[in-house]
Amino acid sequence: MIKQYGRYKLKKIRGWEINDNREYTVIGFYSEDTVLCESPSGELYVFLKEFLFAPEKPYEIYSKIEVRKENND
Repeated sequence: MIKQYGRYKLKKIRGWEINDNREYTVIGFYSEDTVLCESPSGELYVFLKEFLFAPEKPYEIYSKIEVRKENND
């Protein structure tokens, strides 16, 4: 369960080379499935809850996002 003022890392995206290891602090809930987070540097972000590591599911390290490159041929 994602809790207010909890600190969470983002799940990884398969095939994406950039790893964001920062911990984001949940400062509020925007809707049932969306949270407002603050980065360690003070920047604000909005994430779907499913993109944050949930403490009760530590084995789910990848998000369900699939990144595809468009082929312009």
